[in-house]
Amino acid sequence: MDVYKRLLGYIYPHRYRLAVAIVCMFFLSISQVMVSAVLYIVVNGFYNNGMVIIKDIPHAPAFIQGFQFPVTWIPVIVVAVFLFRGIFDYASNYQMAAVGIRAIRKVRDDLYEKLVHLSLDFYSRGRTGELMSRILNDVGFIQGGITDVLVDLVKQPFVILFNIPMIFIWGGPIAIVAVGVFPIVLIPIAMLGKRLRGLTRKMQEKTADISSMLEETFTGIRIVKAFNMEQREIEKFKAVNRSVFEFFKKTIRVTVIQRPIIEVFAAIGAGTAIWFGYQHLTPDRFVALIGSLFIFYEPFKKLSKVNSTIQQSIAAGNRIFEVMDQVPSVQNKPNAEKLMPPIKTVTFENVNLAYDTGSEILNGISLEVKADQVLAIVGPSGSGKTSLVNMIPRFYDPTKGSIKINGVDIRDYDLKSLREQIGIVSQETVLFNTTVMENIAYGKPSATLEQVIEAAKAGFADDFIRELPNGYGTIIGEKGVKLSGGQRQRLSIARALLKNPPILILDEATSQLDTESERQVQKAIDLLMKGRTVFVIAHRLSTIQSADRIIVLERGKIAQSGTNDRLLQEDGPYKRLYNLQFNI
Repeated sequence: MDVYKRLLGYIYPHRYRLAVAIVCMFFLSISQVMVSAVLYIVVNGFYNNGMVIIKDIPHAPAFIQGFQFPVTWIPVIVVAVFLFRGIFDYASNYQMAAVGIRAIRKVRDDLYEKLVHLSLDFYSRGRTGELMSRILNDVGFIQGGITDVLVDLVKQPFVILFNIPMIFIWGGPIAIVAVGVFPIVLIPIAMLGKRLRGLTRKMQEKTADISSMLEETFTGIRIVKAFNMEQREIEKFKAVNRSVFEFFKKTIRVTVIQRPIIEVFAAIGAGTAIWFGYQHLTPDRFVALIGSLFIFYEPFKKLSKVNSTIQQSIAAGNRIFEVMDQVPSVQNKPNAEKLMPPIKTVTFENVNLAYDTGSEILNGISLEVKADQVLAIVGPSGSGKTSLVNMIPRFYDPTKGSIKINGVDIRDYDLKSLREQIGIVSQETVLFNTTVMENIAYGKPSATLEQVIEAAKAGFADDFIRELPNGYGTIIGEKGVKLSGGQRQRLSIARALLKNPPILILDEATSQLDTESERQVQKAIDLLMKGRTVFVIAHRLSTIQSADRIIVLERGKIAQSGTNDRLLQEDGPYKRLYNLQFNI
């Protein structure tokens, strides 16, 4: 229950609204208790010659004994009781629902905020669909656990508490039999709840598998169709969906059995009370007792559903708090200093990097890049090129050694100020489903339209942007799907130009472009590189021949280092790569 208590902690900021709801529920419960009194006076009026005469109720308060009034009052009393009940039912449900949805919104906000702030190594361990499932499905599960449960947890105990005296007023000693059976019901309900919690967690994990599969399929739909694999993907989805269905069946089986259990016990108690009531009670008291018993038993049915909902919420809450309790591997140090320009040097000192698998990606990397220099990084796939540059903005921290800017370990800098000095243009261009202007100004939201246009011109993007239906106000679709590869890349370069960072990382920025697009993008890159400290990961060696320094990575180590001319004079891996590309 610690998980559920933690979920309920989200209600505390709305405690005053909750207090209003509880007061409304208090009066609602009183009005529900009065329903049995209404039944009593309706039947009583039938055989007292047009009068309601309250008498012969041994356990009723003395001041109402002998009280009488004409039956013409009965319709007014009935309307008044149910009007009173309706007003407080609406008010209590509305206030409790308002508390619940506010709490759920805060849970979802906190979970999303946590996910955004987690380090990249967390994302490398999980699946995008799994994370989406936690935000959407799991938070959806706890919504009922906070809204519906709170209503019943407060209201139903009030109804039970206020109704017990009424049962004894109408039934006397007979009420002991009717009420005494219910403690026994708690035993099977508790056992079923524990079973339900385990089933729900497994079902949520399988539901996350569906989200992951959908995300993978829709992202790669072109490949699915190109290889005629539609039927295979359908069969995979059906298999996962079938497993979710099986857990749903088990969950429903456990959930629906609780209400019949309570009804059976209620029937035993009510049947016994009816048997004795026939022999010892007047008709008006007998009808009132039956009404009180029905009002008394109904909250137990609802509370059994509450138990099921709580167990489901706990299972979902566990998955949510698993994420919320994650500690980012990359964090700011207390009192971290801000990195301010100018950038004089970027230095790697005996740097190693290993991911969770334990195998080292980089080993013993030592190098220095000075202001306005261009360092090119080449090597075969898997040699650690991207891993090396990913450590500069602290997407990952070295497992050994240090990276320094201006002689200070980058872990001593404020993370935000560090990343403000770095621009990244990668082969996988990330654009958002919004306008061209907002995409270019992503790193500088305060930029004016004039500044955005200037950056677009510098990135050789202005011409094609003006040809779009709404120019800079054109929405470019998810991942920029409405643009060509070269156009998307030029937008990302314009974005980096607008940010104007002193350190620039180019990760194979032209490797996926055709010759014409590459020529246009390369012009923009050449302009972007001017006056900056640049790290270039190159697939095409023709793009980095003028670099101040080239390093060749092999198996996570620097195999060669030097200028293009010098490396070509050596009989090493760079020359072999060069010969392969230029067919020498």
